[in-house]
Amino acid sequence: MLVVGSDTREEQVLLGRLRQAAGLPPDALQRCADLDQCDLLLVRDTPALRSAARHMASKRPNMRLWMHDDDGVVHDGLAASPVSLDDAQIQRALAPVQVAVPVLEAAPVEATADGVFVATGAKQVTRVLRRRLQEKQGYALLSVQHKPRLLIDFEHDLAVPLQATAADEPSLAQQLGEVFDLLALQELSPSGFLRQAGELSRLPLRPLLWQMAQCGDNWTDFERRLQQHAQMRLLRWPDFRVLAHQHDGFRLCSLLLKKPCSLHECTQLLDLDVDATRAFMRSAYLCGYAEVKVPETPPSPPPAPIRNGAGTLLARMWRSVRNRTGLHA
Repeated sequence: MLVVGSDTREEQVLLGRLRQAAGLPPDALQRCADLDQCDLLLVRDTPALRSAARHMASKRPNMRLWMHDDDGVVHDGLAASPVSLDDAQIQRALAPVQVAVPVLEAAPVEATADGVFVATGAKQVTRVLRRRLQEKQGYALLSVQHKPRLLIDFEHDLAVPLQATAADEPSLAQQLGEVFDLLALQELSPSGFLRQAGELSRLPLRPLLWQMAQCGDNWTDFERRLQQHAQMRLLRWPDFRVLAHQHDGFRLCSLLLKKPCSLHECTQLLDLDVDATRAFMRSAYLCGYAEVKVPETPPSPPPAPIRNGAGTLLARMWRSVRNRTGLHA
């Protein structure tokens, strides 16, 4: 959520009121600094800010726009005429559905937060996954239309498939990737996780998420940022299990660790296929290995690479290094 036109104190008051009205835990409604990562834009209702906010919202159809007056009264910023939102309407708009987490076997009911949805849909699930992977704490359940599919242990970077047919990791990654926008993420207590995980097999989490991002086409917001010349910066080397023998992946890592680059720059500098490069960027972003930012002013197009026989200079240099070290494709 991004609040515009208010000082820090008023912003906290507004956030607190919305959390209370929606019945959300403290971390379920958070301030956002990046407009492209926000689900809700809350703007003080003045003529100038109203016009600017509607212009920004028109380019982001999946983002809500709400206005608030000096008394904190909130209304829908996209409605034809301002109609105040009461607490019940705010609750319906913001509060995710709460259901009991399905338990695989009978167990005593405990006073935990199990069953509270913290994210639904591709955009929100991506944001929470990235944050939890960085924090390295907590447990969660990933479900598809209320059908539990995957338990997650962020502390140990592990995933636990909940269906016998899901033991085949590539198949599971494809299944989840193709319905990414239907995913929901729920909080689990440590005891809730252990009770459901039992003796089921564990999988490395990040390689599974990496493969998930390679499948499906539920990346509308991410794709739009790439089209706006967003630049990716790699924060650290990925788990080598996700790269395997993908030499182009190693080349992209080497480039993006040195400097941020857009999708176009990566494909031109390394002479790579655009779809494969886009898939790499999606995976690196979902797994928390990279960050993506849209520059304030679009960069000028890079000069066309000088081609000489088998490819660009950088491509030939990379082949030379591989040949000297015995790394053959």
